[in-house]
Amino acid sequence: MLTSLFTGLRELFAFSSGVLLPIEPKTFELQEAFCFDCPPENNVPYLQHYAAFDPYARRDPGTLVLNQTVRLSDVASPEELDRSEFADFMPKVPYHHALAAVVGFDGEPLAAVSVHRRKGEKDFDRDEVAMLDRIAPHLGRAIAWRRREANQATFAKIGILVFGASGQLLFMNAVAQRLIPQGSAAAVLGVLPPAGSASLRLGCQRYRVNRLPWRAASLLTRFSLQETGDGLGDGNGQNGAASDHWAVAQRQGARLTIISLEPFRRREDIRRRLSHYGLSPRELEITAQSLLSGLTNAQLAQRCSISEDTVKSHLREAYRKIGASSRMELLVDLLGLDSQ
Repeated sequence: MLTSLFTGLRELFAFSSGVLLPIEPKTFELQEAFCFDCPPENNVPYLQHYAAFDPYARRDPGTLVLNQTVRLSDVASPEELDRSEFADFMPKVPYHHALAAVVGFDGEPLAAVSVHRRKGEKDFDRDEVAMLDRIAPHLGRAIAWRRREANQATFAKIGILVFGASGQLLFMNAVAQRLIPQGSAAAVLGVLPPAGSASLRLGCQRYRVNRLPWRAASLLTRFSLQETGDGLGDGNGQNGAASDHWAVAQRQGARLTIISLEPFRRREDIRRRLSHYGLSPRELEITAQSLLSGLTNAQLAQRCSISEDTVKSHLREAYRKIGASSRMELLVDLLGLDSQ
């Protein structure tokens, strides 16, 4: 698919190389790239170090517009690039001009795609920007559906929040903005223990709250660099100033609190196992909810808008077909546990 993508793009306009870096939705991190006509061995040094100085990756994610193409020359001037540590990386690809877009679907960033031209070639023009603009939304949709098909059971939208050293909210992604009432983000930070994860109920769904590490390849890099200045780096990548700049960035990253909100997944395997016992659709639904939710019969009746007697009738018939006499016995049988 990706080879065909870049080959097709090259039929529309010329470029020397291209890359597509998947974005991990749980961490906002760039992942190992698919490289088109450029050395794949650049993946490791880019992700472990140079991504933190990439002008594209350093943009504030709060202002990032998905599926919108941006020229490298519109993000950083040649003078800024020459002074930055990222200037050490560009000859490895090699490239001098670039077009890039963060493609996504339903407000979620899924991959960063870019195409390049070498030094001495002309910069990309507005028509070429418009071509990638038209392709980007379709690419985002295709990646989203491929992820869903490949991992349907675990596909879930992840909320991301970033808090500064003093507890101020710096960023919420689109998912977190939909989940958390305005002004309530501090409550998420409040449930997070010093170590490990916690749980939080938002509406009818319970979420696992995790603390995420900051890494160089994170799209949240910008927040770790805020106190190092607005430029792309101090020094030219050959002296101590650039190293000091990187050390400050790492320290700032360690002071950020990055939190993910991941919905607890329902045990769909229990539903599949129940389906083998010949239950009616209503018996299957009531029995599965009884096991998965932990609700009483009265609470199940209220949720399903039926009487408590009807719930009991469905459960009795389901237990009869399965050969169990209680909820606990049914769970032991379904999960293959030793009841002794």
